[in-house]
Amino acid sequence: MIIYNEKSSSFLSHIYEKKIGYVLKENVFTKMNKVVSDSELRSWENSLPQMARVLRDANIKEDTHVLLEYKLPSTEKRIDFLIAGKDAKGNKNAVIIELKQWQKAKVAEGDGIVRTFLGKRERETVHPSYQASSYKKYLQNFNESLYDDSTISLKSYAFLHNYIKDTLAEPLLDNRYKKYLDESPIYFQFNDRDLAKNIKELVSEGNGKEIAEAIENGNIRPSKKLVDTVASLIDGNQEFVLLDEQKVAYEKVMSKYNQIRTQTDQKHVIIIQGGPGTGKSVIGLNLMSSILQTSAYVEYITPNQSFREILRKKLIGASGHVEVRDLFKSSASYVETPNDYLDVLICDEAHRLKVHGHMKKKIEGENQATQIIRASKISVFFVDDLQMISKKDIGNVALIKEEAQKQGAEVHMVELESQYRCSGSGNYISWLDSIFGNEETDEKLEGDFDFKLVSSPHDLVEEIVNKRNGRLLAGYAWKWNVNKKAVDLSKDVIIDEHDFAYPWNDPNRIDWAIHPECSYQIGCIHTVQGLEMDYVGVIIGKDLGYDKKTQSLVVRRDEFKDTGARPAKPKKGQPDPLETLVKNTYKTLMTRGMKGCYVYCCDKGLQEYLERRV
Repeated sequence: MIIYNEKSSSFLSHIYEKKIGYVLKENVFTKMNKVVSDSELRSWENSLPQMARVLRDANIKEDTHVLLEYKLPSTEKRIDFLIAGKDAKGNKNAVIIELKQWQKAKVAEGDGIVRTFLGKRERETVHPSYQASSYKKYLQNFNESLYDDSTISLKSYAFLHNYIKDTLAEPLLDNRYKKYLDESPIYFQFNDRDLAKNIKELVSEGNGKEIAEAIENGNIRPSKKLVDTVASLIDGNQEFVLLDEQKVAYEKVMSKYNQIRTQTDQKHVIIIQGGPGTGKSVIGLNLMSSILQTSAYVEYITPNQSFREILRKKLIGASGHVEVRDLFKSSASYVETPNDYLDVLICDEAHRLKVHGHMKKKIEGENQATQIIRASKISVFFVDDLQMISKKDIGNVALIKEEAQKQGAEVHMVELESQYRCSGSGNYISWLDSIFGNEETDEKLEGDFDFKLVSSPHDLVEEIVNKRNGRLLAGYAWKWNVNKKAVDLSKDVIIDEHDFAYPWNDPNRIDWAIHPECSYQIGCIHTVQGLEMDYVGVIIGKDLGYDKKTQSLVVRRDEFKDTGARPAKPKKGQPDPLETLVKNTYKTLMTRGMKGCYVYCCDKGLQEYLERRV
């Protein structure tokens, strides 16, 4: 969607008459039914006159077209400024210009990352040239009018009109950003004439209407180049090979998909149930690759940001195909997506779906399952009702069925049972089920899975982190004191009797599970759900214990510190829903290990009970 598509002469008139803010505000309300914030209005009124000055200096023809606030397909991101026209040789060109009001910046750790003052404090963000380049590549991957073989050539620049370049050592021109600067040159406050010169070379002859309309109305679907890239990353990669039951589930979905491809008037919802380690993500990635090759527009959804980032990195690896990232989306991405906009949506970890996303627009009577089903012709949900770990989690089989029926979708069920995590030990999973279900059985642990109880949290560090390069995990039995201004992380997970104090995982590292600097941090359930590691060490806090009198597990509400996930206290005589959430949390944590799981219990009664059961 493009908020503003006008001739450059009209754009200049709106600037000179000081109407540009009003025009954009009205267009946003008309096209998106949104009210523009004061800060966004000020941003337009501060930046767009600077571009008017550049266009005046470029002396372009009046029928060159200016496009403002182009919303990238199926994202919340918008391109600030895009200009379209022909050059002196008659070539069709479009130029993306990312506008920034920054005044200073610093280099920062990470590829394409800088530090600058945003939202009343200094924070990390992407380099302007990276941002401009990523928007260009996104359009080239998803807008048919701008594919690599298109007749329209796409360029990208960044313009920091308030930023005076440091002539000695400008941080934004540091050599670490060279590849992004080469792709999208950056212009500072006194470089505006250089920017004008480049724009003139590309669009001086005008005739931008046809180009602008092609961009605005271009079919939205992944390019062949992107499809081939995904296929090359999946095919032949042993980590994504489908085994036995996974293959059966995959073929069931593909069979149904192939049957209904021509039945565009009928929605279908496919629910795939499976516990931890049943290979849901492997199936989902193979489905995405295969469906992409049918020229369908498909996206892969994960509600958990950390899981989404690890999936991306696992798929991309060292290949450098970062454009694949754009196929992975948050479950909050479809609030305003039109009906049937996408052919297929694949939602992994669907039990983590919410009513609405953080800081997202709320629509009465809708939740994220509603929006996913509405936005796609076919939606595939991978779900495990027993991994709901917060009062905010609403995704379950019953709810998804209900939402599908409301929208007239046919529902198809597939079940997975085979275990591929925990050394393929179905015995370990059934043993955990009996533990957390308060079932006394004679079943003992068998098989290759390495499970041990340790007597100290320091033993976990030694055995799991130092010896096996694993990760420590814990239940939410300690408060998380986040101070983003602090240099060091707060050591919140404290066990006094062992003189043990470690920090929760760094909230700024969404790749915590694989980042080498994060080994001595403790992952919480919201970070690790969906992930897998070779070895995990789990600290069970005092929110879960064992009552010898009743011979059952007990959940202590006052020891559970995740106030955002904690349901309201039940009425007298009613079961406490927190019991299920806490048990689900620890079962989920204890199934993150591929080869082994070591456990320390803060509650001595629980430690003794588990020792007896082992």
